[in-house]
This record gives sequence, structure tokens and C-alpha cells, in this order.
Amino acid sequence: MKAILVDEQNPERALRWAEVPDPLPGPGEVLVDIHATAVNRADLLQRAGNYPPPPGAPPYLGLEMAGVVARLGAGVKGWQPGERVCALLAGGGYAEKVAVPEQLLVRLPENWDFARAAAFPEVFYTAFVNLFMEAQLQPGERVLIHGGASGVGTAAIQLARAAGCR
Repeated sequence: MKAILVDEQNPERALRWAEVPDPLPGPGEVLVDIHATAVNRADLLQRAGNYPPPPGAPPYLGLEMAGVVARLGAGVKGWQPGERVCALLAGGGYAEKVAVPEQLLVRLPENWDFARAAAFPEVFYTAFVNLFMEAQLQPGERVLIHGGASGVGTAAIQLARAAGCR
């Protein structure tokens, strides 16, 4: 399969489309054929050499993706080939396929295309964790969101409004 790699030998750390081994889903993993990916700050930091992939992650970029379930690893329950999904990844989203732990997958709503779904996980998970888990925002409360024009900021505004906050 093909993936986008960072050319470590190039002083500008140029990106290149290259052949890499096909991933295989391990136990509890799902192989996804990727249809869309997103670019976020962590991807840019990783390309610059300032954010190494975590142990066990694919060596190529891509922390978000959307696609179609292609194959199930041993022990996977509740997913079927052909289902449309998205996920936040440890890496590997800038490729044609990726193996994803089944608990990281999210089914796509019928009216979502792959581009919308690929851009969803990082910003909405980050906004949700900060608003509702860390700050324990409650319906009817007021919230001040700095950087409201950023990806996470716009997600936070939408989530706060949906929760009945001002």
C-alpha cells in the first residue's frame, strides 16, 4: 500500500508518497480502508521532528481518518466489513489502510461524508474532554472559550450550545 512519509534526509523534511507494508489487524483491531484524513497541529509537529510517534504506532503521519472497515482481527465483536467509520489514531492515517483498536472506532452518521468524519475526532474529543470532563460544565452555565475561531474552539462552542450553555 502507499503512505505519506517524512523524508528524514531532506533538510525541509519533505513529504513523499511511498510504498509501505500493508498493516495487518491484530487481536482486537480492525483494518480500515482509508477514504479521508485530516491535518492537525500534532501532524505538523511530527513532520517537523518535534512529536515522535508513540511506541507501536505506524512510523508515518496521520492522527485522524475516516474510511470503511475492510477486515476484523481476532476477537473483534460489533463491527462488520463495509461499515463506515472514523477514529483518532496514534499514527498511520496518511495511508491507504490502517489497523485500529476496535474501541477507537466511531460509526459515521448516514449524512456524513468521509471528509467531514475525518476532521471530527481530534477537535471534538479535545473540546468535550476539556469542557465536560475537566471543567465539569453543566447545562445553563456560562463558558468563556478562548480561541473560538480555532478547530477546537469552534467545536467547544457547538458542544456548549448543544448542552444548553451560554
